[in-house]
Amino acid sequence: MTQTRAEAPAARLQALRAERSRLLARRRLATAEAGTPTRAVLVCACGDDRFALALTQVAQVLPARPVTPLPGAPPAILGVIAISGRVVSLIALGRALGRGTQAASGEGHVVLLRGGAVPVALAVDRVLGVAEIAEAAEAPTFGEAGLSTEAVSGYAPPGAGPDGEPGFVIVDVAHLLRRYLT
Repeated sequence: MTQTRAEAPAARLQALRAERSRLLARRRLATAEAGTPTRAVLVCACGDDRFALALTQVAQVLPARPVTPLPGAPPAILGVIAISGRVVSLIALGRALGRGTQAASGEGHVVLLRGGAVPVALAVDRVLGVAEIAEAAEAPTFGEAGLSTEAVSGYAPPGAGPDGEPGFVIVDVAHLLRRYLT
């Protein structure tokens, strides 16, 4: 039977979904076979650095949007943005961790965080995807790498991220926000 032009994209989409499901199932099976407890993280990039946020702390990922600056705010606080009719504080993740990297205004993504008394979002250059990492991630010394260590809870080695990305730093969001919300 020949496919019409309208059926060809639908068949391709179905094949892509089936392949994705197969790969995800294989990854979960490998993790389960290892018997290691895991947690899901959202892997983001700020310049050349890669950071991960616990997926349980992420409410939404959105394209970057216009920012209203706050005069006198620390450099990591970019300002405020509007999300669904709410005013949300926007913090540059890279700057908050002591890295000077930040996408140009209007580029990148906004990661809206879940559950705080004050609505907060983090500005990142790119969201790379979701990764399942071992619960007991390594905790090396980050001061030598120029990272603010108070907001770092661990490190995932190369290959732990989506599509075998290089390693990434796991961010402790509560500690990161403590200095900006007090």
